[in-house]
Amino acid sequence: MRCHKVVLFVFFVSASLGSPVPSYTSKEAQDVPGIFNKLFNTSTSRAPFSTDIYQELSQLEAKISDIATGKIKPVSTVEEGLSVLSSIPHNHRTSLQNAIDIVSLGLVPSSITDILNGITNHEINSIANNNTKNPTPRIHPTRSFGDAPYDIPEETLRSAIYIPPTFSYGENNKIPVLLVPGTADPAGSTYYFSYAKLFTAYPHTDPVWVKIPDNSLGDIQSNAEYVAYAINYISALSQRPIGVLTWSQGSIDVQWALKYWPSTRAAVSDFMAVSGDFHGTLLATLCVFAKPFCSPAVQQQAYDTRFIRALRGEGGDSAFVPTTSVYSGDDFIVQPQSGEWASAALGDVRGVGVSNVQVQVACARGAAGGFYSHSAMLVNPLAYALFVDALAHDGPGKLERIDLDAVCGESLAPGLDVDDFLGIEAVSNVIGVLDVLLYGYNTNEEPPLRDYVHH
Repeated sequence: MRCHKVVLFVFFVSASLGSPVPSYTSKEAQDVPGIFNKLFNTSTSRAPFSTDIYQELSQLEAKISDIATGKIKPVSTVEEGLSVLSSIPHNHRTSLQNAIDIVSLGLVPSSITDILNGITNHEINSIANNNTKNPTPRIHPTRSFGDAPYDIPEETLRSAIYIPPTFSYGENNKIPVLLVPGTADPAGSTYYFSYAKLFTAYPHTDPVWVKIPDNSLGDIQSNAEYVAYAINYISALSQRPIGVLTWSQGSIDVQWALKYWPSTRAAVSDFMAVSGDFHGTLLATLCVFAKPFCSPAVQQQAYDTRFIRALRGEGGDSAFVPTTSVYSGDDFIVQPQSGEWASAALGDVRGVGVSNVQVQVACARGAAGGFYSHSAMLVNPLAYALFVDALAHDGPGKLERIDLDAVCGESLAPGLDVDDFLGIEAVSNVIGVLDVLLYGYNTNEEPPLRDYVHH
Protein backbone atom coordinates (compact mmCIF):
# COMPACT_ATOMS: atom_id res chain seq x y z
CA MET A 1 0.00 0.00 0.00
CA ARG A 2 1.45 3.35 -0.96
CA CYS A 3 0.81 6.41 1.13
CA HIS A 4 0.84 9.81 -0.54
CA LYS A 5 0.54 13.22 1.03
CA VAL A 6 -1.52 15.98 -0.50
CA VAL A 7 0.68 18.57 -2.17
CA LEU A 8 -0.42 22.19 -2.21
CA PHE A 9 0.58 24.19 -5.26
CA VAL A 10 1.09 27.89 -5.57
CA PHE A 11 1.08 29.36 -9.06
CA PHE A 12 2.42 32.84 -9.72
CA VAL A 13 3.57 35.04 -12.55
CA SER A 14 7.27 35.46 -13.18
CA ALA A 15 7.85 39.10 -12.29
CA SER A 16 11.28 39.17 -13.85
CA LEU A 17 9.91 38.50 -17.31
CA GLY A 18 6.56 40.20 -16.70
CA SER A 19 5.32 37.06 -18.38
CA PRO A 20 2.05 35.14 -18.48
CA VAL A 21 3.96 31.89 -18.05
CA PRO A 22 3.01 30.49 -14.63
CA SER A 23 5.63 29.23 -12.25
CA TYR A 24 4.95 26.68 -9.57
CA THR A 25 6.18 25.39 -6.24
CA SER A 26 5.13 22.68 -3.81
CA LYS A 27 5.12 22.54 -0.03
CA GLU A 28 6.81 19.17 0.23
CA ALA A 29 9.21 18.47 -2.60
CA GLN A 30 9.88 14.88 -1.50
CA ASP A 31 6.28 13.73 -1.97
CA VAL A 32 5.79 10.95 -4.51
CA PRO A 33 4.46 12.32 -7.81
CA GLY A 34 0.89 11.23 -8.53
CA ILE A 35 1.84 9.89 -11.94
CA PHE A 36 3.64 7.01 -10.21
CA ASN A 37 0.53 6.34 -8.16
CA LYS A 38 -1.42 5.90 -11.39
CA LEU A 39 1.23 3.68 -12.98
CA PHE A 40 1.55 1.40 -9.95
CA ASN A 41 -2.22 1.12 -9.62
CA THR A 42 -3.13 -1.43 -12.29
CA SER A 43 -6.83 -0.76 -11.82
CA THR A 44 -6.37 2.70 -13.35
CA SER A 45 -3.79 1.85 -16.00
CA ARG A 46 -4.92 0.14 -19.19
CA ALA A 47 -2.92 -3.01 -18.55
CA PRO A 48 -0.54 -4.32 -15.89
CA PHE A 49 3.13 -3.99 -16.79
CA SER A 50 5.83 -6.62 -16.78
CA THR A 51 7.94 -7.18 -13.66
CA ASP A 52 10.88 -5.48 -15.38
CA ILE A 53 8.89 -2.29 -15.91
CA TYR A 54 7.65 -2.21 -12.32
CA GLN A 55 11.23 -2.65 -11.11
CA GLU A 56 12.48 0.16 -13.34
CA LEU A 57 9.60 2.42 -12.27
CA SER A 58 10.51 1.79 -8.63
CA GLN A 59 14.15 2.63 -9.36
CA LEU A 60 13.13 5.81 -11.16
CA GLU A 61 10.83 6.85 -8.31
CA ALA A 62 13.62 6.28 -5.78
CA LYS A 63 16.08 8.36 -7.80
CA ILE A 64 13.54 11.19 -8.15
CA SER A 65 13.15 11.14 -4.37
CA ASP A 66 16.94 11.35 -4.03
CA ILE A 67 17.03 14.47 -6.24
CA ALA A 68 14.12 16.06 -4.33
CA THR A 69 15.70 15.43 -0.93
CA GLY A 70 19.18 16.52 -1.97
CA LYS A 71 20.89 13.11 -1.94
CA ILE A 72 21.64 13.61 -5.63
CA LYS A 73 22.80 17.09 -6.62
CA PRO A 74 21.77 18.47 -10.02
CA VAL A 75 24.60 19.56 -12.30
CA SER A 76 25.44 23.20 -11.73
CA THR A 77 26.23 24.38 -15.27
CA VAL A 78 24.94 23.67 -18.76
CA GLU A 79 28.49 22.82 -19.88
CA GLU A 80 28.69 20.14 -17.18
CA GLY A 81 25.22 18.93 -18.13
CA LEU A 82 26.07 18.58 -21.82
CA SER A 83 29.24 16.69 -20.90
CA VAL A 84 27.31 14.30 -18.66
CA LEU A 85 24.70 13.81 -21.41
CA SER A 86 27.44 12.77 -23.81
CA SER A 87 28.52 9.99 -21.43
CA ILE A 88 25.18 8.16 -21.39
CA PRO A 89 25.13 5.02 -23.58
CA HIS A 90 22.20 4.71 -25.98
CA ASN A 91 22.42 1.21 -27.41
CA HIS A 92 19.94 -1.56 -26.58
CA ARG A 93 18.33 0.30 -23.70
CA THR A 94 14.75 1.10 -22.87
CA SER A 95 13.66 4.68 -22.35
CA LEU A 96 13.00 3.89 -18.67
CA GLN A 97 16.64 2.87 -18.24
CA ASN A 98 17.63 6.11 -19.93
CA ALA A 99 15.34 8.08 -17.58
CA ILE A 100 16.95 6.44 -14.54
CA ASP A 101 20.38 7.52 -15.83
CA ILE A 102 19.18 11.06 -16.54
CA VAL A 103 17.96 11.44 -12.94
CA SER A 104 20.86 9.55 -11.32
CA LEU A 105 23.40 11.78 -13.04
CA GLY A 106 21.73 14.99 -11.87
CA LEU A 107 20.30 16.02 -15.25
CA VAL A 108 16.97 17.12 -13.76
CA PRO A 109 16.31 20.02 -11.36
CA SER A 110 15.71 19.62 -7.62
CA SER A 111 12.12 20.73 -8.35
CA ILE A 112 11.47 17.53 -10.34
CA THR A 113 8.51 16.51 -8.15
CA ASP A 114 6.95 19.93 -8.64
CA ILE A 115 7.25 19.47 -12.39
CA LEU A 116 5.76 15.96 -12.28
CA ASN A 117 2.99 16.88 -9.84
CA GLY A 118 2.11 20.40 -10.79
CA ILE A 119 2.94 21.59 -14.24
CA THR A 120 1.61 18.48 -15.99
CA ASN A 121 -1.86 19.17 -14.61
CA HIS A 122 -1.85 22.94 -14.78
CA GLU A 123 -3.90 25.08 -17.11
CA ILE A 124 -0.98 25.62 -19.48
CA ASN A 125 -1.39 21.96 -20.46
CA SER A 126 -5.18 22.08 -20.69
CA ILE A 127 -7.11 20.69 -23.64
CA ALA A 128 -10.25 22.43 -22.40
CA ASN A 129 -9.49 26.09 -23.04
CA ASN A 130 -12.41 28.47 -23.46
CA ASN A 131 -11.64 30.24 -26.74
CA THR A 132 -14.87 32.02 -27.59
CA LYS A 133 -13.71 34.26 -30.44
CA ASN A 134 -14.92 33.07 -33.82
CA PRO A 135 -12.56 33.31 -36.80
CA THR A 136 -13.41 35.15 -40.02
CA PRO A 137 -13.63 33.55 -42.49
CA ARG A 138 -14.65 30.29 -40.91
CA ILE A 139 -12.13 27.43 -40.80
CA HIS A 140 -14.29 24.41 -40.05
CA PRO A 141 -15.56 22.22 -41.73
CA THR A 142 -13.24 23.64 -44.38
CA ARG A 143 -11.29 26.88 -44.80
CA SER A 144 -10.85 26.68 -48.55
CA PHE A 145 -11.19 24.38 -51.50
CA GLY A 146 -8.32 21.93 -51.52
CA ASP A 147 -8.02 21.58 -47.75
CA ALA A 148 -8.38 18.09 -46.31
CA PRO A 149 -11.62 17.57 -44.34
CA TYR A 150 -11.47 17.79 -40.55
CA ASP A 151 -12.48 14.58 -38.76
CA ILE A 152 -12.33 16.23 -35.32
CA PRO A 153 -15.13 18.60 -34.16
CA GLU A 154 -14.29 22.30 -34.21
CA GLU A 155 -14.97 22.76 -30.49
CA THR A 156 -12.39 20.05 -29.68
CA LEU A 157 -9.78 21.55 -32.02
CA ARG A 158 -10.28 25.08 -30.72
CA SER A 159 -10.22 24.18 -27.02
CA ALA A 160 -6.75 22.62 -27.42
CA ILE A 161 -5.23 26.07 -28.12
CA TYR A 162 -3.77 27.80 -25.05
CA ILE A 163 -3.83 31.59 -25.42
CA PRO A 164 -2.03 33.38 -22.56
CA PRO A 165 -4.08 36.17 -20.94
CA THR A 166 -1.60 38.82 -22.14
CA PHE A 167 -1.77 37.70 -25.79
CA SER A 168 -2.13 40.79 -28.00
CA TYR A 169 -3.60 39.22 -31.17
CA GLY A 170 -0.98 40.83 -33.38
CA GLU A 171 -1.25 44.35 -31.96
CA ASN A 172 1.81 46.50 -31.18
CA ASN A 173 3.61 44.84 -34.11
CA LYS A 174 3.99 41.66 -32.07
CA ILE A 175 4.25 38.48 -34.14
CA PRO A 176 2.10 35.66 -32.81
CA VAL A 177 4.14 32.44 -32.60
CA LEU A 178 2.38 29.08 -32.32
CA LEU A 179 4.42 26.50 -30.38
CA VAL A 180 3.86 22.85 -31.34
CA PRO A 181 5.11 20.03 -29.04
CA GLY A 182 6.86 16.72 -29.70
CA THR A 183 5.97 13.10 -29.03
CA ALA A 184 4.87 12.22 -25.47
CA ASP A 185 5.31 15.71 -24.04
CA PRO A 186 2.65 18.33 -23.22
CA ALA A 187 3.17 21.65 -24.97
CA GLY A 188 2.96 23.88 -21.90
CA SER A 189 5.58 21.88 -20.00
CA THR A 190 7.90 21.57 -23.00
CA TYR A 191 7.98 25.27 -23.80
CA TYR A 192 7.73 26.52 -20.20
CA PHE A 193 11.50 26.10 -19.98
CA SER A 194 12.33 27.47 -23.43
CA TYR A 195 10.35 29.31 -26.07
CA ALA A 196 7.32 30.34 -23.99
CA LYS A 197 9.86 32.14 -21.80
CA LEU A 198 12.07 33.37 -24.66
CA PHE A 199 9.26 34.66 -26.89
CA THR A 200 7.42 36.28 -23.98
CA ALA A 201 10.57 38.19 -23.02
CA TYR A 202 11.42 39.14 -26.61
CA PRO A 203 9.50 42.38 -27.35
CA HIS A 204 8.41 41.47 -30.89
CA THR A 205 6.84 38.04 -30.31
CA ASP A 206 3.75 36.69 -28.58
CA PRO A 207 3.67 32.90 -27.95
CA VAL A 208 0.63 30.65 -27.90
CA TRP A 209 0.59 26.86 -28.06
CA VAL A 210 -1.53 23.87 -28.92
CA LYS A 211 -1.92 20.96 -26.51
CA ILE A 212 -2.46 17.81 -28.54
CA PRO A 213 -4.46 15.08 -26.74
CA ASP A 214 -2.56 12.05 -25.40
CA ASN A 215 0.54 14.23 -25.66
CA SER A 216 0.92 13.61 -29.40
CA LEU A 217 1.19 9.82 -29.01
CA GLY A 218 -1.82 9.12 -31.25
CA ASP A 219 -2.12 9.13 -35.04
CA ILE A 220 -0.06 12.03 -36.41
CA GLN A 221 -2.74 12.61 -39.04
CA SER A 222 -5.08 13.60 -36.19
CA ASN A 223 -2.36 15.60 -34.43
CA ALA A 224 -1.89 17.58 -37.65
CA GLU A 225 -5.59 18.54 -37.64
CA TYR A 226 -5.06 20.33 -34.33
CA VAL A 227 -2.08 22.13 -35.83
CA ALA A 228 -3.78 23.08 -39.09
CA TYR A 229 -6.76 24.48 -37.21
CA ALA A 230 -4.58 26.35 -34.69
CA ILE A 231 -2.50 27.98 -37.45
CA ASN A 232 -5.57 29.29 -39.25
CA TYR A 233 -7.34 30.25 -36.00
CA ILE A 234 -4.50 32.31 -34.49
CA SER A 235 -3.74 33.92 -37.86
CA ALA A 236 -7.41 34.82 -38.44
CA LEU A 237 -7.83 36.31 -34.96
CA SER A 238 -4.57 38.25 -35.31
CA GLN A 239 -5.32 39.28 -38.92
CA ARG A 240 -1.76 38.51 -40.01
CA PRO A 241 0.53 35.58 -40.84
CA ILE A 242 2.10 33.99 -37.77
CA GLY A 243 5.33 32.25 -36.85
CA VAL A 244 5.20 28.53 -36.04
CA LEU A 245 7.88 26.93 -33.89
CA THR A 246 8.14 23.18 -33.44
CA TRP A 247 10.19 20.57 -31.66
CA SER A 248 10.65 16.96 -32.80
CA GLN A 249 7.36 15.42 -34.06
CA GLY A 250 5.84 18.90 -34.11
CA SER A 251 7.84 19.54 -37.28
CA ILE A 252 6.05 16.80 -39.21
CA ASP A 253 2.69 17.75 -37.67
CA VAL A 254 3.22 21.18 -39.27
CA GLN A 255 4.66 19.91 -42.56
CA TRP A 256 1.67 17.53 -42.93
CA ALA A 257 -0.72 20.40 -42.16
CA LEU A 258 0.98 22.67 -44.72
CA LYS A 259 0.82 19.92 -47.33
CA TYR A 260 -2.80 18.79 -46.89
CA TRP A 261 -4.39 22.04 -45.65
CA PRO A 262 -2.95 24.47 -48.25
CA SER A 263 -4.86 27.38 -46.68
CA THR A 264 -2.34 27.31 -43.81
CA ARG A 265 0.53 28.37 -46.08
CA ALA A 266 -0.63 31.99 -46.38
CA ALA A 267 -1.17 32.02 -42.60
CA VAL A 268 2.51 31.25 -41.79
CA SER A 269 5.28 33.82 -42.19
CA ASP A 270 8.02 31.62 -40.70
CA PHE A 271 8.32 27.93 -39.86
CA MET A 272 11.02 27.37 -37.21
CA ALA A 273 11.89 23.73 -36.49
CA VAL A 274 14.03 22.35 -33.66
CA SER A 275 15.28 18.73 -33.93
CA GLY A 276 12.84 17.96 -36.74
CA ASP A 277 12.37 14.57 -38.37
CA PHE A 278 10.90 15.50 -41.76
CA HIS A 279 12.31 12.31 -43.30
CA GLY A 280 11.57 10.08 -40.31
CA THR A 281 14.30 8.28 -38.40
CA LEU A 282 16.43 5.26 -39.19
CA LEU A 283 16.77 4.51 -35.49
CA ALA A 284 16.07 0.77 -35.64
CA THR A 285 15.27 0.64 -31.95
CA LEU A 286 12.57 3.30 -32.04
CA CYS A 287 9.87 0.95 -30.78
CA VAL A 288 12.27 -1.06 -28.62
CA PHE A 289 13.20 2.22 -26.96
CA ALA A 290 9.56 2.66 -25.93
CA LYS A 291 8.76 -0.99 -25.30
CA PRO A 292 6.41 -2.63 -24.58
CA PHE A 293 4.32 0.22 -25.91
CA CYS A 294 4.74 1.54 -29.40
CA SER A 295 2.16 4.24 -29.91
CA PRO A 296 0.77 5.14 -33.35
CA ALA A 297 2.92 8.31 -33.53
CA VAL A 298 6.10 6.38 -32.72
CA GLN A 299 5.20 3.76 -35.33
CA GLN A 300 4.67 6.46 -37.96
CA GLN A 301 8.01 8.22 -37.52
CA ALA A 302 10.31 5.47 -38.80
CA TYR A 303 12.02 6.26 -42.10
CA ASP A 304 10.12 3.85 -44.34
CA THR A 305 6.58 4.03 -42.95
CA ARG A 306 3.54 4.71 -45.13
CA PHE A 307 3.10 8.00 -43.28
CA ILE A 308 6.63 9.31 -43.85
CA ARG A 309 6.63 8.15 -47.48
CA ALA A 310 3.35 10.03 -48.03
CA LEU A 311 4.76 13.13 -46.33
CA ARG A 312 7.94 13.12 -48.44
CA GLY A 313 6.10 12.39 -51.68
CA GLU A 314 5.05 14.98 -54.25
CA GLY A 315 7.38 17.66 -52.93
CA GLY A 316 6.57 17.17 -49.25
CA ASP A 317 10.29 16.89 -48.58
CA SER A 318 10.62 20.56 -49.57
CA ALA A 319 9.43 23.64 -47.70
CA PHE A 320 5.97 25.12 -48.30
CA VAL A 321 6.77 28.37 -46.42
CA PRO A 322 10.05 30.07 -45.37
CA THR A 323 11.63 27.49 -43.08
CA THR A 324 14.52 27.62 -40.61
CA SER A 325 15.47 24.13 -39.40
CA VAL A 326 18.10 23.80 -36.67
CA TYR A 327 19.36 20.46 -35.38
CA SER A 328 22.19 18.57 -33.70
CA GLY A 329 24.41 15.84 -35.08
CA ASP A 330 24.37 14.33 -31.57
CA ASP A 331 20.64 13.56 -31.75
CA PHE A 332 20.10 9.96 -30.64
CA ILE A 333 16.35 9.98 -31.32
CA VAL A 334 16.41 11.14 -34.95
CA GLN A 335 18.98 9.54 -37.27
CA PRO A 336 20.65 10.50 -39.51
CA GLN A 337 20.84 14.08 -38.28
CA SER A 338 23.97 15.35 -40.01
CA GLY A 339 25.23 15.83 -43.53
CA GLU A 340 23.11 16.07 -46.66
CA TRP A 341 20.81 13.26 -45.51
CA ALA A 342 19.89 14.85 -42.18
CA SER A 343 16.24 14.13 -41.42
CA ALA A 344 15.71 17.76 -40.41
CA ALA A 345 16.93 19.13 -43.75
CA LEU A 346 14.26 20.24 -46.22
CA GLY A 347 14.61 21.00 -49.92
CA ASP A 348 13.39 24.22 -51.54
CA VAL A 349 11.74 23.27 -54.85
CA ARG A 350 9.16 26.05 -54.38
CA GLY A 351 11.82 28.72 -53.83
CA VAL A 352 10.29 29.92 -50.57
CA GLY A 353 13.63 30.01 -48.74
CA VAL A 354 15.11 27.34 -46.46
CA SER A 355 17.97 27.36 -43.95
CA ASN A 356 19.12 23.93 -42.73
CA VAL A 357 21.62 24.42 -39.91
CA GLN A 358 23.47 21.76 -37.92
CA VAL A 359 24.85 23.54 -34.85
CA GLN A 360 28.09 21.52 -34.78
CA VAL A 361 28.88 22.73 -38.31
CA ALA A 362 27.87 26.37 -37.87
CA CYS A 363 29.54 26.64 -34.44
CA ALA A 364 32.33 24.11 -35.02
CA ARG A 365 34.65 25.53 -32.37
CA GLY A 366 32.11 27.17 -30.07
CA ALA A 367 30.09 26.16 -27.03
CA ALA A 368 26.83 26.34 -29.04
CA GLY A 369 28.22 23.58 -31.27
CA GLY A 370 28.73 21.21 -28.34
CA PHE A 371 26.99 17.95 -27.45
CA TYR A 372 23.35 19.00 -27.72
CA SER A 373 20.86 16.17 -27.45
CA HIS A 374 17.46 15.95 -29.18
CA SER A 375 15.85 17.88 -26.30
CA ALA A 376 18.77 20.13 -25.26
CA MET A 377 18.48 21.85 -28.66
CA LEU A 378 15.52 23.74 -27.16
CA VAL A 379 17.98 25.90 -25.17
CA ASN A 380 20.61 26.22 -27.90
CA PRO A 381 21.60 29.88 -28.47
CA LEU A 382 22.22 29.55 -32.22
CA ALA A 383 18.74 28.12 -32.79
CA TYR A 384 17.22 31.08 -30.93
CA ALA A 385 19.37 33.62 -32.81
CA LEU A 386 18.35 32.14 -36.17
CA PHE A 387 14.66 32.19 -35.25
CA VAL A 388 14.80 35.82 -34.11
CA ASP A 389 16.58 36.66 -37.36
CA ALA A 390 13.94 34.79 -39.39
CA LEU A 391 11.11 36.70 -37.71
CA ALA A 392 12.86 40.03 -38.34
CA HIS A 393 13.37 39.45 -42.08
CA ASP A 394 11.54 38.05 -45.07
CA GLY A 395 12.53 34.45 -45.65
CA PRO A 396 14.38 32.11 -43.28
CA GLY A 397 17.01 32.94 -40.67
CA LYS A 398 20.48 33.46 -42.17
CA LEU A 399 23.83 32.67 -40.55
CA GLU A 400 25.49 35.58 -42.35
CA ARG A 401 23.28 38.08 -40.47
CA ILE A 402 24.27 36.68 -37.06
CA ASP A 403 27.33 37.51 -34.95
CA LEU A 404 28.54 33.92 -34.86
CA ASP A 405 31.57 34.67 -32.70
CA ALA A 406 29.32 35.95 -29.93
CA VAL A 407 26.42 33.49 -30.33
CA CYS A 408 28.58 30.40 -30.75
CA GLY A 409 30.47 31.30 -27.58
CA GLU A 410 27.34 30.82 -25.48
CA SER A 411 25.73 27.59 -24.21
CA LEU A 412 22.24 28.95 -23.57
CA ALA A 413 19.77 31.21 -25.33
CA PRO A 414 19.70 34.62 -23.56
CA GLY A 415 17.39 34.72 -20.55
CA LEU A 416 17.55 30.97 -19.83
CA ASP A 417 19.57 29.33 -17.05
CA VAL A 418 20.74 25.88 -16.00
CA ASP A 419 17.35 25.11 -14.39
CA ASP A 420 15.67 25.61 -17.77
CA PHE A 421 18.10 23.13 -19.35
CA LEU A 422 17.41 20.66 -16.54
CA GLY A 423 13.67 21.27 -16.75
CA ILE A 424 13.67 20.38 -20.43
CA GLU A 425 15.59 17.18 -19.74
CA ALA A 426 13.03 16.32 -17.05
CA VAL A 427 10.08 16.92 -19.36
CA SER A 428 11.60 15.11 -22.33
CA ASN A 429 13.31 12.18 -20.64
CA VAL A 430 11.14 11.59 -17.56
CA ILE A 431 7.64 12.95 -18.17
CA GLY A 432 7.74 11.77 -21.79
CA VAL A 433 8.67 8.22 -20.78
CA LEU A 434 6.03 8.04 -18.06
CA ASP A 435 3.42 9.42 -20.46
CA VAL A 436 4.15 6.60 -22.93
CA LEU A 437 3.30 4.12 -20.16
CA LEU A 438 0.40 6.15 -18.80
CA TYR A 439 -1.44 6.48 -22.09
CA GLY A 440 -0.90 2.79 -22.63
CA TYR A 441 -0.89 2.44 -26.40
CA ASN A 442 0.18 -1.06 -27.32
CA THR A 443 0.11 -1.53 -31.05
CA ASN A 444 2.25 -3.06 -33.73
CA GLU A 445 0.19 -1.52 -36.52
CA GLU A 446 0.83 1.78 -38.22
CA PRO A 447 -2.50 3.63 -38.68
CA PRO A 448 -3.85 3.55 -42.25
CA LEU A 449 -3.48 6.66 -44.38
CA ARG A 450 -6.55 8.88 -44.60
CA ASP A 451 -8.59 8.97 -47.78
CA TYR A 452 -7.51 12.54 -48.62
CA VAL A 453 -3.90 11.37 -49.05
CA HIS A 454 -4.87 9.28 -52.06
CA HIS A 455 -6.84 11.99 -53.86
